Amino acid sequence: MRCDFVVILVILGAAFVAGQKVDPREAKCLICKATLTEMDKAISKVDPRKKAEVGNFRIDATGDSGAKRMVPLVKSEMYLTELMEEICESMDDYAKARFKKDGKFTILKFITDEGMNPLVSEVDFVQDGDLNKSLKHYCLEVLEDYELDILKIYMADEPVKDADYKVCTHAANYCDDPAPQEEYTLEEDDEAAREEL
Repeated sequence: MRCDFVVILVILGAAFVAGQKVDPREAKCLICKATLTEMDKAISKVDPRKKAEVGNFRIDATGDSGAKRMVPLVKSEMYLTELMEEICESMDDYAKARFKKDGKFTILKFITDEGMNPLVSEVDFVQDGDLNKSLKHYCLEVLEDYELDILKIYMADEPVKDADYKVCTHAANYCDDPAPQEEYTLEEDDEAAREEL
């Protein structure tokens, strides 16, 4: 699969930039975000009606196994752990690159759900000695070091929101993104203003 992408890039005449140093923190930030994006995409493809039984599966001294409950499959620790064991394979579909217009570093997925990534023509790929193996390495590092944070976010009862900020910026300190703004509606503001009066 990886060879097919290289052939496609050569055919398209993509330029490669050799020898440019990549800031490891910047690379980790982008890879962390891409990892969580890949997790979100995988989770979105799971039938929301699928359930998993969670709870205490150990039997106590009285023979009681404790309370068990059904949760959406994508909120179960078992499903999320299995997903995290597989998700870094998707890093084979990414490459390090710099935008031609401003030299900004990025990691780019070759093929999106819509087909060939249109940004391919706007970047120069960074050729380095590790042949992009560091992408998978950083992905594994993120999942290993922040597994509990990721599980907590994805297993919470509320919908997953701003996972990339919570893990990549807040927990791991890989990114310098500002805190996400709370969404609100004008009606809520009007109601809050009336309550203050």
